[in-house]
Amino acid sequence: MSQPLIYHLIDEFRVGGAQTHLVTMLADATRRYPYRHRVGCLFEDGGIAGDLRALGIEVDIFDLRSDFESRRYDRVLRRLAQTFRATNPAVVEAHLTWSRLLGLPAAALAGVPRRIGFEQGDIYLKSRPMRAANFVGQLAAQEVIVCSDALKRWVQSTHGTAESRLKVFHNCVDVKRFVPRALEEPRAAFALPESALRLVTVGTLGRGVNKRVDVSIRATAAAVAQGADVGLVVIGDGAQRGELEALAADLGIADRVDFLGMRSDVPTLIASCDLFVHAAPFEPFGIVCIEAMACGLPVIVPDGGGIGEAVRHGETGFIYRTLDHDALASFVVSCASDRQNVAALGRAALQDVRARFTVERYVDRLYQSYALP
Repeated sequence: MSQPLIYHLIDEFRVGGAQTHLVTMLADATRRYPYRHRVGCLFEDGGIAGDLRALGIEVDIFDLRSDFESRRYDRVLRRLAQTFRATNPAVVEAHLTWSRLLGLPAAALAGVPRRIGFEQGDIYLKSRPMRAANFVGQLAAQEVIVCSDALKRWVQSTHGTAESRLKVFHNCVDVKRFVPRALEEPRAAFALPESALRLVTVGTLGRGVNKRVDVSIRATAAAVAQGADVGLVVIGDGAQRGELEALAADLGIADRVDFLGMRSDVPTLIASCDLFVHAAPFEPFGIVCIEAMACGLPVIVPDGGGIGEAVRHGETGFIYRTLDHDALASFVVSCASDRQNVAALGRAALQDVRARFTVERYVDRLYQSYALP
């Protein structure tokens, strides 16, 4: 008798938080569980597809761009339902917006017994049509998994999703992929003063999903103005990069901010820094935060959204008032003046992420809820 198939549907294969999370889950699941897996992508090939194929997972590229452009959603539903009937999965997991809105109804039409939606926080898609679509689409799922308590409240208030359908699973990290900072020798070189406490922030510099790196830059300038020997490493790229570089120059700290662009060695770069900072006004959870903790870094994050749920204030990092660069700067100054405490907070952060946010813990909980043979 063949093992049950879990079919994972996602909008895009480009690298992003949801995609990284899916690969992390599947790398662990294929190693420890006997289930079969298959992953479908609504649009074009790329990004994580190679990682999935390397795990021995069969991949379907539907490339439904023309149907979406012409709004032929009925054709999308039929195509997905046909695939589900042919593959006969025991579970369909739908990740990201269109996979939930169309994939879950298609799975229901095909008679898939277990249908799960993952809501990672598409907080910019809240027009009336999208709210209505989310409300209808969630009716095709037995459960909608959200990555934080804050996101659960947002989904309830914005989309009217019933609380009984929502389950909070904080995102996870494969701690084996990250080398704790104390073990990273030699540390990567940055265009910063050698003596500076190295702050690091990671994320897009785009306009659609704005991580507000300007707040981190202003906080760095405020800390330097107070005599703190600190520098900021910015990992990521996008349309705002030129403006942010100009901001650092205008504030007189161009030599204290190192823009690295997109990089493939992010874990090594994080591990070569001392302190992770974040400034997005609403982060549903923020996988990069727990990745930094897995590198042994304390974290300073805003109180908006769910990212603060990963942090024990004063023990593994600090939580400051959202978008308040002076509040962020005050914690940076405190850390710069007591580097032994920074190291102690980092050790506690590493222990905490190993206790609360490992992929093994996440996958065990998820698959126990599926009750598969």
